[in-house]
Amino acid sequence: MKAPYLSATRLKMAKDCSFAYEQHYDPKSDTPRTLKKLANSPSKTQAARMGNVVHGALEDWRMPDENGKVPAPKFGRLMKLYDEWASKPQFALEYEMYEDGKNLLKRWFDRRGKMPIRVVATEQQMGRHDAPYVLDNGVPIFGFIDLIVEHKDGTIELVDYKSNRAPKTQDEADNDVQAGIYLSWAKENFPDKPLLFSFEMLRFGVVSTVWTDKKIENFKGWLKTQFNMIESLTEGIPSIGDSCRWCAYTSICPSAQDLIHKGAFDLVEHEFGSDDEALDALAKVKAGQGILNRVRKSIEDDFKGRLDPLNISETIQTQGWEVSFNQRERTEFIPSEVQRLVPPAVFGQMVSLTKTAVDKVLPILPEDTAQAIKDSAIKKPYNAFTVKKADKFKE
Repeated sequence: MKAPYLSATRLKMAKDCSFAYEQHYDPKSDTPRTLKKLANSPSKTQAARMGNVVHGALEDWRMPDENGKVPAPKFGRLMKLYDEWASKPQFALEYEMYEDGKNLLKRWFDRRGKMPIRVVATEQQMGRHDAPYVLDNGVPIFGFIDLIVEHKDGTIELVDYKSNRAPKTQDEADNDVQAGIYLSWAKENFPDKPLLFSFEMLRFGVVSTVWTDKKIENFKGWLKTQFNMIESLTEGIPSIGDSCRWCAYTSICPSAQDLIHKGAFDLVEHEFGSDDEALDALAKVKAGQGILNRVRKSIEDDFKGRLDPLNISETIQTQGWEVSFNQRERTEFIPSEVQRLVPPAVFGQMVSLTKTAVDKVLPILPEDTAQAIKDSAIKKPYNAFTVKKADKFKE
């Protein structure tokens, strides 16, 4: 298959599922291209778009001027650049995501943004799309390094901004493919400098890793095997795994379609000879659940959009089904009120203060306390989306 260069994203997709890689990077028809465009619609890529806006603002903010000097680290200028990036039509951020990005940068600036640094480069390219950088062992790579900093002791730090909602562990950083690709490039371009790679986790802090020269060379050797592996494939092979949950190509993937039509457990063994087999099966089941949930959400959203949630008398009726919104009521408890009425040990047993959790504890409480908790409950009406079998004999 076509592999003009490697990046962390390309390599991950190829390793997770070479079928998805082929559809994404080497499509043989217009169908995968259409599916890719649908998957990249604004409503489905808000988190990624916000990340791009944050990245763009930080890169411009750190960029040296025509005299090679980085402007003073002022928060107002960072916010101005953020708004400029958010105004670009290709991002089209929704209000909630726009605010999340602003708050993210505010928290980051208060912790890290005021620190003076010596900027070597921002948005450093490793080659180009049409002319990737070729490592000394013949592997072509391409990508952008968000920020390169030189410290007083001469250490070159490569920084990659991450707006993820999940933190990265030290072990993940020490074995990260993106870190390895960037450090391989840096070792050839800063051969006499100590190197440091850092994930600037904008929500959490910095996770840094230092690789020895031997580790970098070993990584480059492994990278070459992966490049050769991709090039040797004549066609993509579908693979069921975690990435299925957000894959754009499940509608044309034979394995995913088998999963949808047969159900996850028809494709997964029930008895396992080892822990690895059991965990492989677990990954397939989770992937199947993710695919099926996406199909379910798509169908439900279609029918919800055809109903008025404020008009509970409105229904959609087919030969076999009836779809409607029904008014229901949920019971909620005010945490501070319940905490005032019961001892801490009892309060800890009321998981999330759901009605079921509270009802389990009420019998062990004094009658007056139990009644006080019941009296404190709030009844909230809501319209529930309901799908049920229709009465075949209904006229």
